[in-house]
Amino acid sequence: MPVRFPRLNRKSIAGFLLLAVLTFLILGLLGGITLLEKTLTTLVMPVGLVWLGLITSTYWLLVSQQRAWGIFSFGCLLIMTLGGNKFVSNYLAHSLEAPYTQIDIAQIQPLDAVIVLGGGTSTTYNNRAQLGMAGDRVATAARLYHSSSVKKIICTGSQSFRATPEDLHPREEAKLILIGLGIPSDAIILLEGENTSQEMNSLKDWIPKNIESSQPRIGLITSAWHLKRALRLASSQGLHFQPIPSNFISGPVNLSPHWIVPSGDDLATTGRIVKEYLAAIVKR
Repeated sequence: MPVRFPRLNRKSIAGFLLLAVLTFLILGLLGGITLLEKTLTTLVMPVGLVWLGLITSTYWLLVSQQRAWGIFSFGCLLIMTLGGNKFVSNYLAHSLEAPYTQIDIAQIQPLDAVIVLGGGTSTTYNNRAQLGMAGDRVATAARLYHSSSVKKIICTGSQSFRATPEDLHPREEAKLILIGLGIPSDAIILLEGENTSQEMNSLKDWIPKNIESSQPRIGLITSAWHLKRALRLASSQGLHFQPIPSNFISGPVNLSPHWIVPSGDDLATTGRIVKEYLAAIVKR
């Protein structure tokens, strides 16, 4: 169905602009200049501009009686608004993280080893290993070691494609950072795995051959929102680990009108959580 772009209608334009002005006036009155600045800043970001474009196209299409395209545009607008909304992304993240919020790593009893799943590090252009968004995984392992709660740290993770020969694997990045944090090199074990399933396969082969205890006490460190999936995959391999959450991405959210505007960070958070639920559906 071809789209027939409507002629400019002064009343329609005036109504649209009036609604926009009133919205900003209300935001200014409710939250002051700071809230207004935050809202405007979010709107001029790439996601915010696309969101504004979808609002405009939906309004114009519906006003011009292009109902099919208007409904389609509204559907896209609704998906972006919900997916990029802080309240929604925080709720989804908390739905996975809630079972682990009460775990205090300071109260964890001594372990034979702790596993740090790859994904919390990266390599810079000058070939320096650094902590990434999920770097709390590595920091948590270091805290456990220095508190004498763990004897060995098992770092996992491989890259399918390396940008350069100097581009390190996640397990290698984690080891370099841990050594810099005062962990002896001989206390760190490196295992391969391009995804969580492969990492669990590597652990299934390594643990029986290298942990002497018949019932080893091993902790699993990963992002709190990924922990449920990691434990499920471990269980499918006959492995049972103590959950040690890190890198929580949900938390208390104070109500703020400007959070109705979607952001790239919240879209990314929603995407991560949706991926976890999809993985559970397909048993991956």
